[in-house]
Parts: sequence; C-alpha cells; structure tokens
Amino acid sequence: MNEPLDAALGTRRALLHGFGLAALLAFPGRPAQAAGGAAQPAAPVAGGLDLGTPEGNVLAMAKLTGTLAPGGVKHGWYSGVLMGVVPGEAVRELVGVIGMSSQRLVTVPGEAGYQLLQKECGFFTDLQTGAVLDRWTNPYLGESVAPFHIANPAVNRWIRPVVRDERFYDRVEGTVPAERPFVLPWKRAGDRVFLEQRTHFWATNPLDPAIWKRESSGARIQVSDMMSYNARWSELADPARPSVEYWGHWVHVRPWQPWMLMGSRPGHCLYSCQTGSAATLEDVPPQILAIARARQPEFLVAPTEPRKSEPSMIRYMRERKPAV
Repeated sequence: MNEPLDAALGTRRALLHGFGLAALLAFPGRPAQAAGGAAQPAAPVAGGLDLGTPEGNVLAMAKLTGTLAPGGVKHGWYSGVLMGVVPGEAVRELVGVIGMSSQRLVTVPGEAGYQLLQKECGFFTDLQTGAVLDRWTNPYLGESVAPFHIANPAVNRWIRPVVRDERFYDRVEGTVPAERPFVLPWKRAGDRVFLEQRTHFWATNPLDPAIWKRESSGARIQVSDMMSYNARWSELADPARPSVEYWGHWVHVRPWQPWMLMGSRPGHCLYSCQTGSAATLEDVPPQILAIARARQPEFLVAPTEPRKSEPSMIRYMRERKPAV
C-alpha cells in the first residue's frame, strides 16, 4: 500500500507507506496470464453482473471497496508484519503494521463509474505488546529511530471502465497514459469468488540520496504490491446488495523505510498483512479501531469531497529533516 495520478481505480494518491495497499487499488495490475501466456478462464457471469466486461468489473469493485447505498460509508483494515530481508541471513520480523480506512463512493456528472473518496491511517507496532511504536531500536544498526506512521487524509481513486497506466513520480511531461479496458482476472470456486492483483514499479526516488543520505535507498526505487480478495459470489452478483464484505491478503515489497535510516545498505522491506472490509466501525478489529480512535480520530469519518492527495514520501520530506 503513494501518489498522485489518475488511474482506473483512480488516483488514490497518497501511497501507503510511500507505496502500498491503496497504490495497488488505484493502479490495478494488468490482467494475469496463465502459464504459457494463455488468457485466464472466462470470468463469472450471473444475472446483470458479467465480470468479463469493464462495466461488470466497475460494479464489482465498487461493491467490494465501497457501498452503493446513497451517502453510505465503508471501512477497510489490514494487520500484519513488516520484515527485513538482507542477503546472507534469514528474514527478520521487525515490527507489526496495522491500519484502517474510511471511504465513500460518489458519482461524477459526465463520468462513467465512480470516484472513491478515502482516508487512510496506519501504525507500526511492537511485535510482542501490540503497542504503537514512537521509538524503535533498529536491530541492523543498534540505533533508536522514530517510525513515521501512515496518515493519508486524501486518497481519491477512480473506478472506471477504462484503466490509465500511470507512473509514480517520473511520468514524462506531456505524455498521455496508455489506456486499456478495466477487466480483472477473477476466479470462482463454488460460492466464492477470488481476485489477485499484482503491480510492479521501478521509479525515480523522490528522496534524493545526495540530500537524504541515511533515508534514501538510492536514485531509483523498486516496489511491488500483491493483493487478493475473497468474497461470496452470491452476494457480489445480488443486485439488491449495495456492498459486499471481503477478506484478503496484501504483500508489499519496497526499499527500506526512510525512517529506518538504512540508506543504501543491501536489503529491503517485506510486508505480509491480512486485509478485510467493514460495513461499520464496530466491524473493524478492536485493536485497530481503538488505536485509530485514540491517535487519529478524524480518520474514522469518510471524506465528503475530493482533496488534493499527497504522497507519503513527500509528507516525510516536509515533516522530517535529513538525519545526521
């Protein structure tokens, strides 16, 4: 789960942790291919919902990530572990990572599909106690550092029949993003429907290593996100249901977090998180809700109008100074 840009599930832009969960939703990966490059099997079809069409995908993703009920609000959450991957040694579990979002769908005059207005907050936690970490001893350095928690108050995404393939940070001025139909690789097993999206980026690092010597991993950043959804097909295909509950998993690969002060040391971060949706705040896991309510209560209320999104790395540059 940062950034700007207008894409199929829209510019959510405020990439989670500099990149992350919302990023994947805002920039859905290209439809997966089966072994040998063959296209995926035909998508599920029922009644008026055809997941082989862009219109069917718009409806399905709107019901998964939001609610079609007028004025309705939905929430999402994630809970997992941030790990360190260093060549020549076992992967280390470093800190917990939890968070939640609040969102609403709006229609836009003259536009097909929906705009999802969303807020996201998240926290790095102690693996043993679950307490939020405001200081953490980096075991690779033996040094105390200050985690930079997630706070994206404006995550604006589009859910449209056409995807625009945007780029992070380094889109060439004056170029027009390539477009393709918004059709995702759904799978069905009995009354379950599954979706996995995978997105990979190689982009300019906004943290200039000449200035952010201890925070920047280098001139370019490599980021990957993999997110899965698991929902009931009977609910997704039911035209009377404005929203559908889902469960899933999020895997995120990125350079060292700037606040870890790892600089260009070999290695990277690996996230593994359970995810889910919540029709009400009471359906959010209690620990996540309690921490968000205590530390970022404004994130429990969904936005009512679009605001300019800000990438997490840009917020880091504004709120922190280069370490010495």
